[in-house]
Amino acid sequence: MLDDKEREALELFSLPKPLPMQLEGFIDNFLYRLDLQESIVSYAFLIIEKFFDRITLYNIHKLVFTALVLIYKFFSDTPAPNSCLEKIGLLKAGELSRLEIVMLEQIHWKIRFWDIEEVDESLIEAGKMRDIRIEDYQNDDEIEDDDTDFTEYGSNCSFSELSAFFPN
Repeated sequence: MLDDKEREALELFSLPKPLPMQLEGFIDNFLYRLDLQESIVSYAFLIIEKFFDRITLYNIHKLVFTALVLIYKFFSDTPAPNSCLEKIGLLKAGELSRLEIVMLEQIHWKIRFWDIEEVDESLIEAGKMRDIRIEDYQNDDEIEDDDTDFTEYGSNCSFSELSAFFPN
């Protein structure tokens, strides 16, 4: 059961509608724009772990983005300014600082790295499972192309590697 403080914290991460961009593309955009290695994603999962049972379509992008930013800043000598990061994460001006503080409070200001190998292996396995599902989907002649307009809210069918960590 969520207490009032946790509920209030999660509301800061919630959007009125899910972002139309799939989470995988959202993460890839972050990595590309900051010229980062994919290995940073594994470290972000260790932060997100605290939120696994409370992640929804409405808060997943902000939760993952904030965790990625915290790890990026942890490993970077000269991180990009928050104003630039907010543009990458589609956040309002000044929003990132508050999200970082709330997330750090929720994890008690502790970022742990001792079981990163297990996380890496889980993500690799999840990626293999996703590749198999994509191949099955692409080989199915009965399925027509999806003409979804991704410029409007409402389309977020896949969490990519995150799906390995959530119950169906």
